[in-house]
Amino acid sequence: MKYDLRIKNGQVVTEDGLQRVDLFIKDGKIARIGTALQSDTANREIDAQDQYVLPGFVDPHVHLNDPGLTNSEDFYTGTCAAAAGGITTVLEHPLTFPLPDNLAAFEEKKEIGKRKAIVNFGLFGACSEKNQEEMKKMIESGAVAFKTFLTYSPEIPKLDDGHLMDRMKFLADYPAVLAIHCENNDIVEYCTAKLQAEGKVKPEDYPDGRPEIAELEAVSRMCLLAKETGCKVNIAHCTLKDAVDIVQKIKKQGADLSVETCPHYLLLNRSMLPQLGVFGICNPPLRQEERVEELWNCIFDGKIDWICSDHATYTIEEKMAGKDNAFLAPAGVTSVELCYQLFFSEGVMNRGLSLEKFVELTSTNAAKRYHLYPKKGRIAAGADADIAILNPNQVWTVKDENLKQMIKWSPYDGMEVTGKITRTIVNGIEVYNGTDIICEKGCGAFISPEERVD
Repeated sequence: MKYDLRIKNGQVVTEDGLQRVDLFIKDGKIARIGTALQSDTANREIDAQDQYVLPGFVDPHVHLNDPGLTNSEDFYTGTCAAAAGGITTVLEHPLTFPLPDNLAAFEEKKEIGKRKAIVNFGLFGACSEKNQEEMKKMIESGAVAFKTFLTYSPEIPKLDDGHLMDRMKFLADYPAVLAIHCENNDIVEYCTAKLQAEGKVKPEDYPDGRPEIAELEAVSRMCLLAKETGCKVNIAHCTLKDAVDIVQKIKKQGADLSVETCPHYLLLNRSMLPQLGVFGICNPPLRQEERVEELWNCIFDGKIDWICSDHATYTIEEKMAGKDNAFLAPAGVTSVELCYQLFFSEGVMNRGLSLEKFVELTSTNAAKRYHLYPKKGRIAAGADADIAILNPNQVWTVKDENLKQMIKWSPYDGMEVTGKITRTIVNGIEVYNGTDIICEKGCGAFISPEERVD
C-alpha cells in the first residue's frame, strides 16, 4: 500500500506502552502501526532513530490574545510557538476582545483562528452574568468548554457566587467543562492594598498579596459548588498540594472534578522573584520551594490530571509597568513552546517519571476530559496523525531570542533542557522540522467535542 508518510525506527509510545515500530500515515490519519511490508511505499519518510514518537501534545490552557490584544500574540505566532514545542492541539481561553461570551464574538474568533492557526485549536467561551442563552448557542457552535474567574480580571468579568451557581446548574446538563481561576477576591484585594500601603511592592512581595489561603478557600468553595450543581469543573493552574487534596476529597464524594498545573509551578519558586522581576509575576503567584516539591509528589501520586502552559504573553513595555510596583505588572508568563520540553527534562530525565505517565499528563488526559479523544491524545490506528518526535538525548539551552512567540521573553532564559522536539506533525502535515516552521498559515483545524467523539 502507498502511504503519505512513514515514520520509521522510532520508539513509539502507544496505549500499550513503548514499542519500536513504524507509523504509516495516510489522509491525515494513522493508517497502520507495525513493521513495513515489502509492498509498502510512502511519499515521504522520517527517520526517528533513537527518538521518541509521541502523541502530539494537547495544551488545554493557552491565551493567544486574538482578537483585540494582538500587539503581544496572535493565532499565528502563538501556534507557531506551540508547534515548536510539540503541541498539536491548543484550547484557547476567552480573554480576548470582543469578549467571546456570545455567539457572534465566538464565531468571529473561530474564523480568525481558521485563517491563522497552524495547529488544531478549540475555543473556550466566557461566562458572564446574563449569557446563558448565548452559552447554549456557543456549545452548539463547538465551544469545547467555558471559563470564569473568582478574582478581578481586566479581560473577563468576575462572577459572584450566585450568578456562578446558576451558570454551573445550566452547564450540568451539557458535556462542557467549566474551568475556574480559583482565588478568593476579597482576600486578594485586601492583602494587595495592605502591602502597597506599607510600600512592599517588590516582585518578591507579590505572593503575599495572594496568599495560599486565597487559593485554598476558593478551590474548596468551587469543589463544593461542583458537587452541589453537578457541573463538570476543572481547577485551573493549581499551585498547592493542599488544594489538590481538596479536589481529591470532594471528587470521592461524587463531584466531577479535574485539576491542572503548569511548568512555572514545577520549575520556578518564590526565591527566584528578585532575579525574575516582573517576568515572574503570575496568578496564582510562585510558591515556596517546599510547595514545589509537594506539587511534584502530587504528579507522581497521580493526583494531577494534566500539565498546561497557561501561556500568557504581554509586551515587555506592558510588563515593565510594574518595575516600581510589582502589583501594576500584568500577571502571566510565557511557556507554550517550552512547556512540555521543560516537563520532560525535569519530570522524565531528572525525576524518573515514566514515559507512559508523561504522555497521559501532556496529551491523553486533557483530550479525554475535553472530549477530543480518541481522535486526539493517542497513537493508534484511526486516530488523527498528530505526532511529536522528541530526541531525549539532545541537551540545549533556552534562549529567548530564538522563541517563535511574538514577544521574545520567558522566565526560563538560560535554563538547560534535556530533550528536544525535532518534528511536529499535525493531521499528517509536518509543521515544524526542529528549527523552522515549514507550513502555511491557516493549515490548522478548528476542533469541537461533537466532531471528535466516536
